[in-house]
Amino acid sequence: MSHEPSAASTDTASNSSTRLNSQRRSILHFLAGARPTDLARILWSHGGVSRSSAFQVVVMAACALARTPACTMETFRVARRVKNFSFAPPPVFIVGHWRSGTTYLHNLMSLDRRFSFPTISDVLRPFDFYPSPVEPISRWLILRLLPSTRPMDDVPLAPHLPQEEEIATATMGALSFLNCFYFPKRLSEVFAKEVLFHGASADELSKWSESLRYFLAKLAALSPERRLLLKNPAHSARIPHLRALFPGAKFVHIHRHPFDVFRSTQKLYRCLLPSLALQHYELSSIDEHIMWAYPKIMNLLLDSLQDIPAADVTTVSYVELLADPGEAVARIYRDLDLGDFSHVRPSIQLTDRSFRSSPSIFDMDEDTQSRLALLWKPVLDRLGYAMPTAVQSSFPPP
Repeated sequence: MSHEPSAASTDTASNSSTRLNSQRRSILHFLAGARPTDLARILWSHGGVSRSSAFQVVVMAACALARTPACTMETFRVARRVKNFSFAPPPVFIVGHWRSGTTYLHNLMSLDRRFSFPTISDVLRPFDFYPSPVEPISRWLILRLLPSTRPMDDVPLAPHLPQEEEIATATMGALSFLNCFYFPKRLSEVFAKEVLFHGASADELSKWSESLRYFLAKLAALSPERRLLLKNPAHSARIPHLRALFPGAKFVHIHRHPFDVFRSTQKLYRCLLPSLALQHYELSSIDEHIMWAYPKIMNLLLDSLQDIPAADVTTVSYVELLADPGEAVARIYRDLDLGDFSHVRPSIQLTDRSFRSSPSIFDMDEDTQSRLALLWKPVLDRLGYAMPTAVQSSFPPP
């Protein structure tokens, strides 16, 4: 599927696209954590890479080959531990569209030591993150090459903070939202298949399920007394699959005004594509993609939430979380029966506010606001958000 950019933005977007495509790429790509056969299959199945990414691919291949012995040894070490691993109690999943406050909520809830979660060094090395004589070497290299903050929002990228397992499953060769950044030539097609699962084959869905369960079982087996706390916006479209894999799982939906989400998601793509894209892309197509993708995933999410037993799901707004983080998280604990919250509250009250994303940013041109109002109004209504004042006149009251 394709989208045509509006004429008013084409020239500016094309210039920006050229500039972003020419930015320096990082040497160590996320896919450097893949195994050789998985890496070859990932690159082949997504149509290859551009010439400008050739050096990155060489580095990926070298890393994959160098890590093969460690990966093989770890696979044998954990095979028995993960084969019949029981997720008891079942995981807690934080869902919601990207840039809706999922990371902030994940960071806050991760202060509770009763939870376990993947860190950046885990998700970048899904096959060899277990303690071993050589594990500190790859962990040191990863942490040395990573920036101190995330490029899209300056939130700290510290080794102890939680990360989303979507990075790991992409590296394992499963369907993944990260492939939208790695292979953006057909951005919306990749999103439809690998996030929404539209057109995904039975084998591809099975590979995704097996990869996710394997990685999470490995992670949970390191701390079997702790409950998994996971954050992954892409899971917003996959709740029925998650409930089948993890019966009794709990879900926290966090939402933010869609117009804020649009502007912040624009920044997400524009900040990450220059360093992660292995194919050429047109920046002018990003806005069209976001406008199309947002209602697709949000309607799937909202429909799925209605089917979950009330004791296993709760919803919080980003505004509510910003206003009083302690009370917002306390309500989540009450709604989902997650246990005593009193010992967690002091840590949340003392935590660094740099975990937060930016506040409202309704600074977009009238044409974009009007198009969003037209395309996204049903989702705004479902979430209970009002139209920004600037576009309310286009939608007279019923």
